[in-house]
Amino acid sequence: MKPPLSSIGPFSVPGGAVHVCPIRAAMTSTYRAFVDKLSVMSRFNRFHSLGYSNHDSLIKRLTDVDQISHVALAAFVDQLPGLMIAEARYLIDERFHAEWAVAVADEWQRKGIGRRLSSILLRHAQSHHVVRAWGLVQRENRSMRSMARRLGFTQRYYPRDSTLLLVERVL
Repeated sequence: MKPPLSSIGPFSVPGGAVHVCPIRAAMTSTYRAFVDKLSVMSRFNRFHSLGYSNHDSLIKRLTDVDQISHVALAAFVDQLPGLMIAEARYLIDERFHAEWAVAVADEWQRKGIGRRLSSILLRHAQSHHVVRAWGLVQRENRSMRSMARRLGFTQRYYPRDSTLLLVERVL
């Protein structure tokens, strides 16, 4: 078994140097603050629901990850210590297919952070024998659709919900 991820970076984006680290259970309050600061639309795009509330059980599930079958990364910018600006994660199923998700704080969007963080995450998934990555994207979320396309994901309608697209990529 390969060792878990440790701190990655930095990489530069407009506005500063970004460091990436694995999300840990001790980051619950940091992750909650990140989600709480997302705009209503960004939360909707991430969680596919307008009714999102940061219940403790959801926050715990998204921060208390094993970094093996559920790998989650957080991005921080040097100029704002302790302020999480993005997350990317995957969750592996029994077929070694991984559900992929990413979110970037509103003021840090369109700077390449989501793409860079996803690239790191997808390379890690590939090196750990994940064979396919997939995710659900709101049809109206043009930025995410464009990023997924640049990352090599194909897009098709999701038969269970006409407001979503299924994006997928062989790794």
